[in-house]
Amino acid sequence: MNKKDEFIHKSILHDMSEGVMIIGLDGITRYINPAAAVILGKKEEDITGEKIASLFFYDERNDLFNQTLLDAIADASSAHYNLVPYYTGNETKTIYVMTSYLHQNDKKIALIAILNDMTSVVAMRKRYTEQLLHLLDSLVQALAAAIEERSHYNARHTHNMVSMAEYFLQWLDKTNHPWQFDQKKKHAFLMSVWLHDVGKLSVPLKVMDKATRLGAAAEKINTRFGRIHLLDRLAFAEGNITAEEFRLREEHRKHWLDFIHKVDTSGFLSDEDAENVRVLAEQHYTEEDGTETPYLTPEEIDCLMIKRGTLTDKERTIMQNHVTVTKKILEKVDFPDDYKMVPEWAGAHHELKNGKGYPEHKQGDAIPKEVCLLTILDIFEALTAKDRPYKKPIPVEKAWAILHSMADEGSLDKDILTLFEQAMSERSASPTASSIDK
Repeated sequence: MNKKDEFIHKSILHDMSEGVMIIGLDGITRYINPAAAVILGKKEEDITGEKIASLFFYDERNDLFNQTLLDAIADASSAHYNLVPYYTGNETKTIYVMTSYLHQNDKKIALIAILNDMTSVVAMRKRYTEQLLHLLDSLVQALAAAIEERSHYNARHTHNMVSMAEYFLQWLDKTNHPWQFDQKKKHAFLMSVWLHDVGKLSVPLKVMDKATRLGAAAEKINTRFGRIHLLDRLAFAEGNITAEEFRLREEHRKHWLDFIHKVDTSGFLSDEDAENVRVLAEQHYTEEDGTETPYLTPEEIDCLMIKRGTLTDKERTIMQNHVTVTKKILEKVDFPDDYKMVPEWAGAHHELKNGKGYPEHKQGDAIPKEVCLLTILDIFEALTAKDRPYKKPIPVEKAWAILHSMADEGSLDKDILTLFEQAMSERSASPTASSIDK
């Protein structure tokens, strides 16, 4: 290269807005342009001719910057790119470092490093990301509020779960347990808790809020039996039945209506009651036109035949479908990379380790630990909740016994359950423990 060309090249490098450093293979800095000197917070004359080891290695906060240059010198096979922090003595900058090699006669003679100060860009991106996450958090909590607003019976369910989850994650940190969540993972997991029941927006209230076996049908039956009473009075007034027949019909009707109310609200259907429901299904009354009509419809009989709980098989299928809907809804959301597992975690909170959960019947290690924790949170809150229409709250001691029984049968993760119980026990012993902890 002649002197004129060399002058042109140096002029171009000197005036570039990007920082440029040329480092010999011996580690000595051969050239630095003004932009690089400004970025590094040093003078050109203080850098040129000096070994990079003596320039930057004095401050451990610049270890990543130093290592990037060393890796580039050691690995001549490829270019290197890295976004690294750099401490100038007054501030910490974020520098994008790109390295390659200068050649002469097909021989590598020096390393060239291009430096870009990305501090303001990274800060702006961080603010933008924080704003997006704040917006996402707001939308998440708005969805949770919408679910809870629909049904006052479990209005605190998600809030209680989030409260327990936050404490548990803090407890893992406090006890230095090997299972740790970094800040992003904590945020993603708590978001999964907030959103785990979003699919319930698709569940009809008559199913979600069904407090007894018959639900709203109980009032219809009361009205029907009142009408039967009026039909019998009319038949007696018209002389179609005797006073004794009227009395027997009244006793018969009252017996079955009392039985219906008893079964409707009982926690468990005994074999004796189930047999009596079958007998009830054969009972009829006479309409004005003489038509014989069953006391109850087939659907109402199905409701009374529910062994435990308040939902028929059809209603339970509708209710269980909320987890499938949860996953479908959340998969439509373009979550940031650190939150990509939110749909999977939230949509699998009814899966059990032994494969007896739903909707996909996953088992064993196919269920992430985060889902196992979410499942335990959900079950524990449901067992101890004071606002469920279909059951009374279970004492905490009994709830733990139920959860351990489920773990023994392979449904729940024993290790995670043990940790969760330890954390919640410490929480309930705290003077500031809330009512949900005790």
